[in-house]
Amino acid sequence: MKSRKHSMFILTNAILGLITCFGYLYVWFTYSFMESMLSWPPVLMLVAGIGAFFLWNKWLLRKEKKRYWLQAIFSYGATIIVFIYFLTK
Repeated sequence: MKSRKHSMFILTNAILGLITCFGYLYVWFTYSFMESMLSWPPVLMLVAGIGAFFLWNKWLLRKEKKRYWLQAIFSYGATIIVFIYFLTK
């Protein structure tokens, strides 16, 4: 993978991680506030975000090696973990 494409690949996975976090919180505040954070609408939004992540990487990495999947998962997961860390601080 070329350097520019690799940078965009990491950046888009980080952006997908942020969209997943903000979407989850938005749906929780809108539909399930004062209920469990594991109620159906927020969990469905979380599953939709993970599905978008999978489909985006499936399309982007169709001609690339399998090792890039690990980088995709790391950048997506690390973004979510950093978001949660700063949200709880």
